[in-house]
Amino acid sequence: MRPQSVTLLQGDDSINVIDRVVSNRIVDSSDSHGIDVLFCDFNGRITDIGTIYKIQGKILLLSSEEMGNKTRKTLIDGKSWDEKCDLIIADEAIGRVTLVSADFQSIFTRMGFEGINLEKNRVIEIDDMIAVKSEFPGGSVLDILLPLDHMNEFISILEAVEYSEMSDDRWNFVRLVVCIPSLTDISGNLPNECGMMNLVSKDKGCYPGQEVHARLDSRGRTARRLCLLTGEAAIIPGKYRLSNGSPAHITSCESSDSVSYGIAKLRVDDIEPGYVNLDGVNWKVKALTYL
Repeated sequence: MRPQSVTLLQGDDSINVIDRVVSNRIVDSSDSHGIDVLFCDFNGRITDIGTIYKIQGKILLLSSEEMGNKTRKTLIDGKSWDEKCDLIIADEAIGRVTLVSADFQSIFTRMGFEGINLEKNRVIEIDDMIAVKSEFPGGSVLDILLPLDHMNEFISILEAVEYSEMSDDRWNFVRLVVCIPSLTDISGNLPNECGMMNLVSKDKGCYPGQEVHARLDSRGRTARRLCLLTGEAAIIPGKYRLSNGSPAHITSCESSDSVSYGIAKLRVDDIEPGYVNLDGVNWKVKALTYL
């Protein structure tokens, strides 16, 4: 069960209000798919990451728990006085469960949901539940959104088909294996440094950070990138030096069964060989790219 900020926007101008503050164009997006979005400051650096769902003429926004109020304020500040858009805080009404499995289709069948075809980012509505499959560099997850007062009943269904709830430590490890980005890893970075240029639209109007992103696209060079580290030793997040003297910023790291995964910000030239030496230990390294 993942904590998040849940915001419901309703009104004829809701899509325009949120479109002018996120870095990717969403006004032409389909009603049947989830869309990942970035919120950036005027320096082009990421302040929040979210996902929107257009459902029955309304917009449901999931964003980070820690930045929820500031992101909502950004939406409110971007609304004109004559626009029809109401913003409703739904943190205490809607819950989110993330499932990790090698075979979601069979699990859905065992749960009694027949004839459902799971496709990337496609929103599936089942009674009062929403299911969306998302793909990341390290694998796929299935997000389920439903009313919080139905959560216990749904958890019982999952337990009946042999799902078990993860501890926070286990989830952090799985998140790194699948390469699910968190605000801990990407906050304060430029989208190109995070492998997230697909979340920056070149054909939309002005939004916070647009001029910086445009300059980077036309003549910028990415000097540092977020990457996945894989090794055997555990390491505490923080700032380090590689054996060649280059800086390394470890943002997340978790270990399980003598295997460690971490997210780090490294120089591009240090990532290209495929391995780095950190505190005398070799780590496999791969730049992250989100499609």
